[in-house]
Amino acid sequence: MWEHAVETVACPRCSGPLTPRVIHDERRSVTHSGPSQPDLSGISDRWIETGVLCCDTCKCAFAIHRGVPILLRYKTRLAQAAYDTWPAALRRDLLEGGFDFSSDTAPRGEKYVAATFSTEWETYEYGATLWTGSTVDRLQTFRGECGLKAGELAGLRFCEIGCGLGILTNEAAEGFGADAWGMDLSTSVFRAAAHFKANPRVHFVQASVFSAPFKPQEFAFVYSHGVLHHTWNTKEAVLRAVQLLRSDGSLYVWLYGYGDVRVSIPRQVAFAVEALLRPLIARLPPPVATAVLLPLVPLYQVASLLGKLSGTHGSKYSPRQALHAARDRFTPLFAHRHEFDEVANWFREIGLTTIHKVAGAEVAPSWALALERNVAVRGSRLSSRP
Repeated sequence: MWEHAVETVACPRCSGPLTPRVIHDERRSVTHSGPSQPDLSGISDRWIETGVLCCDTCKCAFAIHRGVPILLRYKTRLAQAAYDTWPAALRRDLLEGGFDFSSDTAPRGEKYVAATFSTEWETYEYGATLWTGSTVDRLQTFRGECGLKAGELAGLRFCEIGCGLGILTNEAAEGFGADAWGMDLSTSVFRAAAHFKANPRVHFVQASVFSAPFKPQEFAFVYSHGVLHHTWNTKEAVLRAVQLLRSDGSLYVWLYGYGDVRVSIPRQVAFAVEALLRPLIARLPPPVATAVLLPLVPLYQVASLLGKLSGTHGSKYSPRQALHAARDRFTPLFAHRHEFDEVANWFREIGLTTIHKVAGAEVAPSWALALERNVAVRGSRLSSRP
């Protein structure tokens, strides 16, 4: 992580400030990386590759591993593995100072969710395609979802909840000029940090929306596409996300909708089968789940080809992409569905007064049906925000 980013994160347990202890760092060239970037003069060029963040308030220690802070309220095997590599003198000093990993209980099912999506993203390739269309289309859709113009977030902070490989988080910095943060439960954040670490305005953390490691009201825009319905309670996740917004901030969420199920009787049957099998496959060891899903790869490739011919897909799946799509459908422990009016009412309850249903016409054609058939909603606290 960049040294100057430390001041933005907070303890996920008590929201107290965090103090870094650096084990390994690098000096990196700090340059403008996009036409909408703000002035970067005075920004620290120090990249912290390995270290620990300490909370003096609740005496918790959080590992910085491969440039990513692991800011979870419960111990993970990866955090423990990182700890085991620290110098003995540092570990002794931490213990004598009363610091230890937090031993809180993870939210319901969260460790399953983290494992599932870590496996799903570990081999996905950066390239010309992303999901059902080109990466260019996905970035166009992202801009339409946010309703923002180039440079509109210059000098402000943006947070993507469930950032995956960080492609959209990086676009928030490159295109909107934001100080952009991506958070994810999965280990995809380590790939994202490695891929985008040349940009001092792009930051990644491994964290949970239910205990986000930021002070309240830190962000001008919070974005989450296809993520919060994979938590134990979508509404509660949305409530936690809005706590990160500034008083004039905006929130966008894309959630699974029932409209995607009602399209046809075959789709209703397919989704009924998914609802039956998914909780079982989600609990299988990843290699076993992969073996179970491999026979579906040709079916997903045929479906994507038919989708391309009908206009619902922008590209045909490769075998690896087809397996990724099958995993995304059948391995999450939770996959709730919602209606637009239901989610819009949540937004009103939490004080978002300007509510906008993002239409298919606002995004790339290859993504239009995905927005029309599901829930794509943007809300702001003040009418002056998009």
